[in-house]
Amino acid sequence: MARLSIGAIPSAGRPRAPFAEPVVIREDRCERGDLFSAVLATSDLDIDSLDPARKAAAAAAFARICHTLERPMQLLIRVRRLADPESAPVAGPHARLDDAMQRYWADRVRDGERHTRKVFVVLCAHTPAALDSACTQACDRLTALGVSAHRLNGVALTEVMTDGFDGSAAIRWSEYREHAVYGDNVVRGHALQRLPGHPVGPGWLAPLLSVQAEADIAIHLEPAPLGDALGRLNRRLRDFSAHRMIEVERGALGDVHVDIGLDSATALRERLARNIGRPLHLSVIATARGASIDEVRMRSDALRVGFASALIGMEVTHFRHMAALVSTLPLAVNALRGGKLVDSTAAATCIPWIEAGCSDLDGYRLGATTRSGLPVRVAPFDTARHSNPNIAVFAASGHGKSFAIGTLMLEAAVASVNSVIIDPEGEYRGLVAALGGRYLELAPGTDAAVNVFEGAADDPEETVAAVVDLVTVLCGDRLGDVERAVVDAAARAAMERALVEHRTPLLEDCLAMLDVEARPVAMVVRRFCTGGLGALFNRPTSLAVDSGVCAISLRDMPPEHVAAATLIVARWLWELIRRDRRRRHIVFDEVGALCVHRPLRDLLVQLARRCRKYGASLVVATQNAQDLLGTDEGSVIATNCAVVLLGGHRAAETARMEQAFGLTEAQRGFLETASRGEFLLIAGDRRVAMRIEVPELHRSVLTGETGA
Repeated sequence: MARLSIGAIPSAGRPRAPFAEPVVIREDRCERGDLFSAVLATSDLDIDSLDPARKAAAAAAFARICHTLERPMQLLIRVRRLADPESAPVAGPHARLDDAMQRYWADRVRDGERHTRKVFVVLCAHTPAALDSACTQACDRLTALGVSAHRLNGVALTEVMTDGFDGSAAIRWSEYREHAVYGDNVVRGHALQRLPGHPVGPGWLAPLLSVQAEADIAIHLEPAPLGDALGRLNRRLRDFSAHRMIEVERGALGDVHVDIGLDSATALRERLARNIGRPLHLSVIATARGASIDEVRMRSDALRVGFASALIGMEVTHFRHMAALVSTLPLAVNALRGGKLVDSTAAATCIPWIEAGCSDLDGYRLGATTRSGLPVRVAPFDTARHSNPNIAVFAASGHGKSFAIGTLMLEAAVASVNSVIIDPEGEYRGLVAALGGRYLELAPGTDAAVNVFEGAADDPEETVAAVVDLVTVLCGDRLGDVERAVVDAAARAAMERALVEHRTPLLEDCLAMLDVEARPVAMVVRRFCTGGLGALFNRPTSLAVDSGVCAISLRDMPPEHVAAATLIVARWLWELIRRDRRRRHIVFDEVGALCVHRPLRDLLVQLARRCRKYGASLVVATQNAQDLLGTDEGSVIATNCAVVLLGGHRAAETARMEQAFGLTEAQRGFLETASRGEFLLIAGDRRVAMRIEVPELHRSVLTGETGA
C-alpha cells in the first residue's frame, strides 16, 4: 500500500484549500475518500491510418463506450521525451553489430526531440466491485476497438500516479498568475473554452494530441442528467435568441459565433429529445510542466499551437494551474469543473488513439518513423502482437527492397534466429560471408544437387506429390490429368525399386514407366537426368543448412530451370522446418516471378499458412507486386503475412495494393512518392510510415564493403 501526498493539491474553486482526503494506492486501485479509481494502460492505434471499414468499426466501438457511460471517465494522454534506449548487451559472434546499433540509436535519441505518447483510461466507482466490473467491461470494449488494455497494479500503478513527482511526503507548492510551482516542477494549465464551429470526425484532436512537447492532456467525459442538460440548453437558446434580437434591433452585423452556437444548441436539443445520444460534459485540459519557467513557456506555446491547429478555443488557467494539474493526474477528477455540454455521438469523435508507433520489446531495429522519428522495432515471433511471424516486402526496383531484407537478416542474426535465403540474383553473398554463414550455389556444373525424392522422406504420399509437381513444372504446367496419373504411378514404382535395392530413388527411376505410358513426358524428364542437369537433379541432395544464416544462390541457374530448382528446394526446406523446429526465417526473394507456376504457388501458400506451427517465418519479397497479387494464391501469400513492408511503387501497382491491404488515400500517396528506403509498415492494426535506418557498420555489411 502506498500513501501519496496528492491530498496537498488544491481543489477547484478554493485555490488554497487541499483535498479533504489523500490518495491511497491499494494494489490495483486508488482510494480517495469514498471514491475508487483504476487506471488502464492501452496499446497504440492510429485511427486515421486504418482503412475506411476498419476505421468505421473502431469509431463505432468507441461510440458504444460513450453511449453506455455511467460514471466519469478520463482519457489521459501523456507526452514524454523519448529516453535513451536501454538494452542488455548481446553476447556471441554478432555482439559487434548489436553494440553498433545500440550506440547509433542512443546518439539519435540524444540529438533529437522525439516524444512518445501513452494513452490511459481512468475509471471510477463508489465500490471496489463496481470498479472491477467497469474495468472488465472497458477492456472488452477497447479490444473491440482494436486497442489492447490491461489494468495497472502495484509498482506500475504507483509509477503512473507519481510520474515526475515525489509522493512520499508533503510537497511545498505556490501558485501565480502564469504558472504554479509544485516541488521542483513548474506547471501551466490550459483548458478548452470553445469547440470547433464545424463538423468534425474521429481523430479531430490529433493536432493537439500529437504536440511535440512534454505535456499531460486529459479528456474528461462525465454523464449529465437529461433534465439538467435540457434546462441548460433552453437557457442557452434564450440567451442566443435575445442576443440575435438585439442585433436586429440595432441593425448590427450578426456575430458568427452566436449563429453557430444557436444552430449547435438547437441540433443538440433535438438529438437529446429524440434519444439519439446521451448528454455528457466534455472537458479538455492540458498541462505543460518543466524544470524552469522558460522551459514551461516553450512547451505552453507548443500546446497553444496544438489547440489552435485543432480549431479549439483555449484559455490559460490563470491562478488555477494546480487545479489543472489535478485534472491531468490519473484520478478521473475534473478539478476545474468546467466543460461543454455535448451528446455521446459528438463525444465519440474525441478518440485519443491518433498515433501508432511500433516499438516491440526485443524486436528487430529497422529504422524510424517519418513523422515523429521514433525508433521502429518489430518482433515478428511475438504471438501476443502478431498472428504469425511471416513477413512480406514489396518495393519497386531501386527502392531498397534488398536493403530492407538485409536489415531484417542482420537483426535476426543478432537475436540468434536462423535464416535461409533463396537468392535468385546472388545479392546476399556479402551479407552471408559477413555473418559467417554458408553460401551455396545451385547451378549445373557445380557440386550441388537436389533430389526431389528427399523432400518428404517420412511421407511417401507427399514425396509422390512432389514428383508430380516437379514434372508438371518441367513440362511447362501443361500436363493433363492422365499424364499426371502416369507420373504418379512412375514415382511409386521408382520408390519401390529403390527400396528393394536399398538406395535413395532418383528421377531417372521414373523413366522406365514413362517411356511406355507417356513418351513426350519421358523425353522432357530424360533431359534432366543426363549431363549438367542430371548432376543437378539426378543425384542425392548435397545441400546442408547449419545454424546461423545460409543462402542458396540461383544466379547461374538457367532461367527455364529456376522454378523447378526452387520447387525442390522449397519442399526440402519445408521438411527441414518440420524436422528441426527452431526459429528460422525462410526468405524467398523475387517471389513474384516464381508464382507464375501453380505448384510453386500452392507450396508457398502451404508454407505461409503452416510455418507458424513449427516456429518458422516465411519472408517473401518482390519488386513487382502485380506478379504476386495478380492471382488468388499470391494474394493469400501476401495478405497472410502479419508484418508487411510496402515501399515505393507506381500508381498502377498501388491501386491493386490499396485493395489488397486496405490502404487509405494518404497511404497510397505516400507509396507513390516514397523515396529509397521509405516503407509503410503494416503490423496488425499498426500502420507506420518509416524509413530504414542503420549504423555505418550495418550499411557497409549490406553494401558488401566490409565484414561484421
